[in-house]
Formats: sequence, structure tokens, C-alpha cells
Amino acid sequence: ILGDIPFESFTLALTEEETPGGHSPGYFAVLNQPLPNAGAYWSDDPAAFENYPEFFLAHEVAHQWWGQAVGWRNYHEQWLSEGFAQYFAAMYAEHARGSAAQASVLRQMRRTAMEATDQGPVYLGYRLGHIFNDGKVHRALVYNKGGAVLHMLRRFVGDEAFFTGLRRFYADWRYRKAGTEDFRLAMEAASGRSLGRFFDRWIHGATLPAVKWGWRVEQGPGGPELAVHVEQTGDVFDFPLPLTLSYEGRQSATVAIPVTDRVTDVRVPLAGALRGVEFDKDDGPLFEAQRLP
Repeated sequence: ILGDIPFESFTLALTEEETPGGHSPGYFAVLNQPLPNAGAYWSDDPAAFENYPEFFLAHEVAHQWWGQAVGWRNYHEQWLSEGFAQYFAAMYAEHARGSAAQASVLRQMRRTAMEATDQGPVYLGYRLGHIFNDGKVHRALVYNKGGAVLHMLRRFVGDEAFFTGLRRFYADWRYRKAGTEDFRLAMEAASGRSLGRFFDRWIHGATLPAVKWGWRVEQGPGGPELAVHVEQTGDVFDFPLPLTLSYEGRQSATVAIPVTDRVTDVRVPLAGALRGVEFDKDDGPLFEAQRLP
């Protein structure tokens, strides 16, 4: 994806520990391997993706790029390391095991991030969960919400702009420490969009949007179109609204509706006779979307 390997060699060391995890300085990674009789309970942790045993390895390898080649300027910017490594591990799940594996990872990221969102913004970094000494809050927000925000950003600006922006950010900040604003500027340059509110709401804020939506089929100049109506009843966020379109006699398709206003109306050309439209939670949106009557 990035077209570069930042260090000339890489060594993996395995250690016996109570719980899985790891650490990844430049040039090597230490991966924790729980023993079969380890007594620690782990499965309820936000970072425990039990159906994806390679997750920790993918996460720690990704740190060679995110966290090491591109460092984080201070504790507020930790998500540029952990959230990025988490999302690259999710992308590797899709590469190695298919879209269903990635959807499973995104579902868990979404659920745990939304459950913990009132504990503070991603920008608080490792201070999250500090008052109650609860590391799960830190992992739910810096790791999982950070990764889910990257996926929403990808859906919001599109694959071409997202990956172009990632490569630009990496090339500009290779072997230096970066901040959220540096990443925002790289993504704005690649997408041609203003992304200030996107990052303010999702990285610096701790609330979630209140979303209502509806749809109907209308005749357009080139044929039938899906008319999507979206309303925000609280603070206005920028986000992609992922919808699954079920067709008669053909494969379903997923579209991401970019939402930037209190009221958004978008028309999408249809590829056939439509059976129904559903809000796609498996795509990792960090909000609930209520159907309008």
C-alpha cells in the first residue's frame, strides 16, 4: 500500500505471557504468546479478535511504518500509531481471509468504540481510562475508534484519495514525528475536501451523531435512481452513511453516502430492480441510524 519498507531488516521474537499482545520498536517486534494453561481472562477485551489469530502479528508488523517510521509527536497523537496499526491489521484480515473477516473486525471496533465514547476523545491518548485504571477504555478508543475513524475517512473521501493521502503523509513524515493536523493536511490535499470538522468531531470530540435517514426510488434522466434523505438532529458531523442495496436477481452492493450538512439529499443510480436498502453496520460506522417513517 505504501510502496516502501522503512527498515532494512525485521526480526520477530516470541515470548510466553499471560495475555496476547506485543511491542514493536524499529527493526523487530516482540509478540506475546499465552500458554495453553494461562489463567488470565482476555476474550472481553476490545482488542481480542478471537476469530482472527494473526491480528496481533499484523498489528505489530504495521508498527514498523506507523509508530516507528512515522512517529507521534506527543501523547495526544498516539492514535497515529495505534489506530493506524489497528486499521492496517483490519485491512490485512480482508487480504488474508476475505471481506467477512474484515467485517467481523470492524463490527468489534465499532461496538467497543461506541460503548466507550463517553470516556473521552481519541485525542486524550493514553490518559483515557487512567482515572479508573482501565486499559480497556484506552484500547477501545485510541486503538479501535482510531481504526474505525480511518475506515470512515476512507469511505468518506473514496479509496483513491484515501490511499493517495496515506502515501503522501507517510512520505512527508518518514523518520519524523507527526501530528493529527499533518495527517489532515495530507488527506485534504489528496481529496480536495476540507476535513477540519471531520477530525474535530471524530478525533477531538467524544460525542456521536444523531442520524435519521430514509429512501425512495425515483426516475432520473438516465433511469431509476435511489433518493436518500439524511437528517442530523444534534451536532453536525461529517461522515459516510453506508447502505446495502439489495437487488432482484443480482448481487447486493454497498454505497457510502457522504453526509456533511444537517439535511443531506443524494441520488444514486440503480443497477437494477431494487428489493430493499439497509443501513450497513458491518462497515463500521460509529453511530446508529434511525429510519424515518
